Amino acid sequence: MSVESRRMTETPDFEEIARRIGRHHFGVGYIGRSDGEADIATALRNAWNARGAADAALIDQSLSTQMGAIAAGPYVKNLTRELKGLDR
Repeated sequence: MSVESRRMTETPDFEEIARRIGRHHFGVGYIGRSDGEADIATALRNAWNARGAADAALIDQSLSTQMGAIAAGPYVKNLTRELKGLDR
């Protein structure tokens, strides 16, 4: 099963992904520079977190539109907390 077809059930291993990118880009014998891989892993993690923040904002907007901002507040707070908890 390819990586793309698997369903995400947990936070990706960004360091492993960065190593695979290095091997793919530079070849099988690539040993890697930890600072370059760390930069790649950081960029991937930042993108992952930005996507989560965007998801939380969309949930907030959608629930506020459906229920009103005051009524949606507790739900948004709980859902945001749960989304953040998925990355632990």
